[in-house]
Amino acid sequence: MRFSKAFLVLSISGLFAILSSTMSKSPTLPLFAQQLGVSKSELGFIAAASTITGIIVNVTAGTLSDIYGRRKLLIASGFFFASAPFLYLLVTDAWQLAIIRAFHGIATATFTPVAIASIADMYESRRGEMMGIFSSATMIGRLLAPITAGAVISFYGFYETYILCGLAGLTALIALFNLPKIEAKKKEVEALCKASSVLFNINVITASSIMAVTYFAMQSIETFLPLHMEKLNIEAWLMGTTFTIQLLTITILKPYAGRLSDNIGRLKTISIGFIIASVGILGVAFSSNVILIILSMILFAIGVAFTTASTPPLISEIVGEEARGAAIGAMETIKDIGQASGPIFTGIILTYATYEYVLTLIAIVLIAILPIIYMKLKT
Repeated sequence: MRFSKAFLVLSISGLFAILSSTMSKSPTLPLFAQQLGVSKSELGFIAAASTITGIIVNVTAGTLSDIYGRRKLLIASGFFFASAPFLYLLVTDAWQLAIIRAFHGIATATFTPVAIASIADMYESRRGEMMGIFSSATMIGRLLAPITAGAVISFYGFYETYILCGLAGLTALIALFNLPKIEAKKKEVEALCKASSVLFNINVITASSIMAVTYFAMQSIETFLPLHMEKLNIEAWLMGTTFTIQLLTITILKPYAGRLSDNIGRLKTISIGFIIASVGILGVAFSSNVILIILSMILFAIGVAFTTASTPPLISEIVGEEARGAAIGAMETIKDIGQASGPIFTGIILTYATYEYVLTLIAIVLIAILPIIYMKLKT
């Protein structure tokens, strides 16, 4: 299988960008925040800060890429990936950590929708498969991040971890400067009109909710599972290994899940994913040792791979080519609403309820929303 230069550059830059971003978060963020004396409810808001930024930036970046071209926006995202990690070295309080998380969120919120829209521009008949391959390439960075960060924290400290994050971000920026021009600019007025219609497209909103509930669950687990594992006397390097195994599962399966959605349909693949993910969440909720947690996280990851590989191509097919960046941006914005809400609501509920109760509730939400989404998009 041959890949274009643009596709390869996007994949390489995405790998290092996501490596940098994820190392700063998993399992680094909750452990670093705990060292600062941050409460669970405060941690929920801090973890959500980067995704709250994304709520605004995603759709804006996608729309601007429709107007001014993908390359300019992608290079701009590289500057945020390269600069944000070094700012963590200055943090001494919770509010500073929240501000830097919000700043760091601009990077991913710009890169992700524009890169996905670029892949949609390049491929049509194999769109699900190619988006899956691209996503898996970036997921290599995501799966290496937790185990790398966990090891550096265990043997060195947080300072060295954030330095390593910065170096990975700089590598992503250098790669993005080698990105060739992907497409011509579009007329500003026409693109803005198309973007406006996308924001009120009920099918785009409904399909995007698939990503929202998936990432609601993912971010809740990613934020609070390390603290639960710490109570079980599980060491940081094993926490990192757990998340690496989860992400490795997603990385391996995404291209195949994307190809499956090309063949049997997006909604069928998404439905299978929701069911499997819900079973995995229940397993995580009631696991009492690291082996059971890892096995449950693998099951959860299989479901996530199915839903997240099928939704972006579904979104790109709902709208026309002229508004593809805006549509993917809208999807990322709605996804980030779910991702930001996850740790906030989970952190608040954990103040009054048990960890098992909260995860069970999340699994019920995934199952309950499935028939609504399926019936709406099927008609």
